[in-house]
Amino acid sequence: MTTSKTTATTHLAALLHGAHDIRLTQIPTPAPLPNEVQIRPRATGICGTDMHYYHAGKNGIFVVRTPLVLGHEAAGEVVAVGSAVASSIAQVGDRVAIEPQRACAACKECRVGKYNLCRNLTFNGSASADPPAQGSLQEVFCHPASFIHKLPKNVSWEQGAMVEPLSVAVHAVRRSGLVSGQNVLVLGAGAIGLLCAAVAKVSGATSIGMIDVDQSRLEFAKKHGMADAVFTIPMNGDDGETKADFAARMAKDTLARDEFTLADVIFECTGVESCVNIGIHCAARGGKVVLVGMGSPLQTLAVGAAAVKEVDLMGLWRYANTFPTAIGLIASGRLDVQPLITHTFDLSKAKEALEMVISRPADLVKCIITSVGSP
Repeated sequence: MTTSKTTATTHLAALLHGAHDIRLTQIPTPAPLPNEVQIRPRATGICGTDMHYYHAGKNGIFVVRTPLVLGHEAAGEVVAVGSAVASSIAQVGDRVAIEPQRACAACKECRVGKYNLCRNLTFNGSASADPPAQGSLQEVFCHPASFIHKLPKNVSWEQGAMVEPLSVAVHAVRRSGLVSGQNVLVLGAGAIGLLCAAVAKVSGATSIGMIDVDQSRLEFAKKHGMADAVFTIPMNGDDGETKADFAARMAKDTLARDEFTLADVIFECTGVESCVNIGIHCAARGGKVVLVGMGSPLQTLAVGAAAVKEVDLMGLWRYANTFPTAIGLIASGRLDVQPLITHTFDLSKAKEALEMVISRPADLVKCIITSVGSP
């Protein structure tokens, strides 16, 4: 991918050099290429991927080898426009949500609209490309104009940063084929699980059950109307109990509760093997288990139980064509993301923000790093 040319000016960026090594540094400010816009990020959400990079210096097989600017859940202001960008697409002063995928637009997947599966895709704030596509924890950066989405005036910067994780949930619900009147089960009450539940509810789900190991997260879900029934399960099984037996027992205990029932659609948002199997066992005949969470790449799953009930196991990879829907849900008031924003920090306190998220305080759902005071 072609990189933006740089000018003599500089700006502040939070550069990750390795595990727990993030440094506020002045770096050259890029000028936008013809098809790009230059954006001043105003709010960036911190997600699990960012935390893997910060805590371990890597995310799975992708290792931080050159300084990396984290951040892909972002909203900001357009401050410059490339020479080939039409005014109908972007103008200086536009408030935008930033779709962090950079697709090639030429491969088969891009041509049929599944650009999230692009063979040449790069992603902001990820070490998966060399050089990496830098993220939004900086005062200025450039991004393809085709992957920005204008924000209505009634959507705040912080709410705009929630469009990206909400898009994951919108894509998950679309993939599931959820129809009004169906029962839903969500495994995992993190931000993505909560958003999957919220999108399922506005999509007509009759009942939404939620399972997690953290009771405070489940209480949050009930308080804010994201779950009708909740069940706290232990982190591990009994001594000598296999993972498979533990999952089967947890599913049985879940379904024994009056407020739970077999689910037509399950959103598995943890990536944990036992939770995937709980979902399979809790699925109704002909149900669907959407694999939203990214866990171990190799897992032992109850495929026999899935087969006899014709349960579909559905993979999920980010999102495509979801940002307008997500923005519409927020702007219309049909879906309120504000309660999920529990902590905010200024860009100058990026390290403190990341350390706080690692400490996992009981009231944490989503941390947003802002830079409203940037020049």
